[in-house]
Amino acid sequence: MKNIEKYKNAFIDALDIEEDDINEDLALGAVREWDSIGHMALISEMEDVFEVSIDSEWITEFNSYLSGIELLKRLGVDFINE
Repeated sequence: MKNIEKYKNAFIDALDIEEDDINEDLALGAVREWDSIGHMALISEMEDVFEVSIDSEWITEFNSYLSGIELLKRLGVDFINE
């Protein structure tokens, strides 16, 4: 499975949303499931799926679908060569 698919599935699993709800405009608070509790569930899911540790200072930077990809790239997750 490609990393972008794993990333989308992390949103589906952690937030219990449909794939149709996921797009590049998705942001914290845009859907009711992505509240503060959903945010922590999503962080945990991403750490498990990608085997990374997200520093607490970066958690606040992750506030949209696209910013999550950028964060994972900084942690060494490759989204380009898939």
